Amino acid sequence: MRSSLRLSSLLRFVGAFSGPLPVAPPAGFARPAVPDDVSRALAVLTPARRRAVLDPLGRDRGTGTMGRPRRLSLPSAEVKGGVPASQVDETTCGSAVLAMLGLAGDPRAALRLATGDAGANFAGLQRAIKRATNRRALGAVGWPERYGTPPWGAASVARYGVVRYTHRVVGAAGRRPRSRAVLLAAVGSARAGVPVPLFTGGDVARGLETAIPRHVVLLTLADGEGRDGSAVLYEPSSAALHTVPVAALLDPPDAGIDPATPEGKVRAALTRALGGWPHVTWALLPAGRA
Repeated sequence: MRSSLRLSSLLRFVGAFSGPLPVAPPAGFARPAVPDDVSRALAVLTPARRRAVLDPLGRDRGTGTMGRPRRLSLPSAEVKGGVPASQVDETTCGSAVLAMLGLAGDPRAALRLATGDAGANFAGLQRAIKRATNRRALGAVGWPERYGTPPWGAASVARYGVVRYTHRVVGAAGRRPRSRAVLLAAVGSARAGVPVPLFTGGDVARGLETAIPRHVVLLTLADGEGRDGSAVLYEPSSAALHTVPVAALLDPPDAGIDPATPEGKVRAALTRALGGWPHVTWALLPAGRA
């Protein structure tokens, strides 16, 4: 319910993690260039594997249709149809998202994954990223692994090609213009071609432990302008691409709405896209070149 307390709303209220928004990337931001040696190596791959290397997030497939999730697979030489781009365990959703973000911005890394054991390589990449994010999140002590990936640790590691990221907290979007501005910035980045990791969670009505960021998804693509259009979210526990209205991402329908109504169906689709959680709590936004 909108009246339920969220940690992110409290942080937003006191001004924590809420500095100026970074300048949005220019419209039509180019994808990373493909090096000549990678192009030559791609020439011997099947068309499907070549597409998977050049477009790991499936963005060339368009925004899709709400209510019809699409599987996201890793390019694989061993498994016909590819390996599901799944998080390796319940604490590596953020690591899987950062891994896919990095692969989308680095054709050479995507090619290495495609020409080896994709499943094992992806699992190893997630574990390496988790070590890096958790070490940077709390210095020498390290962030406890059971708590997953904190937003500030994720932001320190996140890269899309030469693009680096910062993080901003998101409160109750529909009631706080500043929070909506963070989400609009995230959508604007996706529209410009730069994917954006989003942390999702609940509120204290479902228990204190649910009021903190609990899951991570990746906003891969968005079209339209302003509140119009569709957005695509990569959800790593299901290795699926989910399509939701931009308007619902900016201002989610109430969780208790009748699921048989059109708005209820939007609410259900958004919840699935956010990994079972009702709203976005934090966003990583592009912050210039590394």
